[in-house]
Amino acid sequence: MMKSLLTILLAVFCLIGCRDEAVSPEIEDLIGEYREDDAIRLEVSSRFIELDPLKRRDQALLVTWEPLTDIEQQYSVKYLFKIYLTENGFPTSVVSEVLPEGMNYKVFTHQELENLIRRVWGRQDNQDVSVSIRVIAQIISEEKFIKPLYATQEFVVRPFNLEPAPMFMYGDVFGTGGISNMIALEEYSAGEIYIWRGKLLQGTFKIAQKLGEEYPAYVKGEGDHMELIEAPNADTKGFTIPHDGNYRILVDRLNEKISMEEVPHLELYFGGSATPTAFNQPPKPLVWDVYKPHIGTITTDLSAGECKFSTELNFSGGTLQLRPRKPDASIVSDIDIIASNNNPDWKWRVQANQAGTYRITLDVKSMKVQFLKLN
Repeated sequence: MMKSLLTILLAVFCLIGCRDEAVSPEIEDLIGEYREDDAIRLEVSSRFIELDPLKRRDQALLVTWEPLTDIEQQYSVKYLFKIYLTENGFPTSVVSEVLPEGMNYKVFTHQELENLIRRVWGRQDNQDVSVSIRVIAQIISEEKFIKPLYATQEFVVRPFNLEPAPMFMYGDVFGTGGISNMIALEEYSAGEIYIWRGKLLQGTFKIAQKLGEEYPAYVKGEGDHMELIEAPNADTKGFTIPHDGNYRILVDRLNEKISMEEVPHLELYFGGSATPTAFNQPPKPLVWDVYKPHIGTITTDLSAGECKFSTELNFSGGTLQLRPRKPDASIVSDIDIIASNNNPDWKWRVQANQAGTYRITLDVKSMKVQFLKLN
């Protein structure tokens, strides 16, 4: 009787042990079920996308993927995202975006894809562009290096097909000179979106289509609308600048709208011992958001050291600088900013274990900063 009972108990323990072993497979066995270059189920919402300048803020592309749930049950997995021209592959210079935990999709608007093609990749023709996206799964193991798994998809994008059409500002906001002192707007999106940032005097201005000719010109319409006229009349009004200051002008030619917003700074620069330019070289400028003129961004490498922002191409004591509210501030938690000269000379401190590539976003309206690590 006792021998039979022992036999049954041993059988039960064996079954339990075998079951525990079955739910803890080796990583090689898990990875062996996947092709290294096609391990993730990755999908794009369309294989051909024709960008529409009238839908610039609408969704143009949705990218989705399925997480490696069976591997995630045993190991931590970090997902990275890349996008680049298909013809160039994915060289190491292409920045990988670290995706937030639980995020398994990416959305691109018409304008975001247009910006990538024109401003990031430098394609200026109107030809279709083949684009590749890649999602990479990095499996984290303290015991050994595990080669990442990934998947790639391609799609074709037809960019905005607009012809360049220069536009010029003129008026007493630039002082004297009239049409002999016309200022060209930057053509951000060919024939459609124009921007300008600079100092203006109190007064009015119009927007001409031809250099040196007052008309045809855009003048003030109802609200934020513009009106194109061939010659002046009794009702003609220019765009009004209420007082001297720094302004950002945004013109939407297709929708005949204009936005004029006063801004605190014309330029901002980022530098310090934690940056590639250090303190002894001219710092790198931030790029202002076209539609949010108080927000500037820069993508750069950071290493152990200090960093801060400047309103001029130097960090001398007499220059207005943007800095944290305490010394040796954290780039993770100390996001509030003050503007001051070098008294006190507080800076952000990058720790050695925080080194990497960052996208830094500065909001001069809320006076906050974000350091987003990309790799």
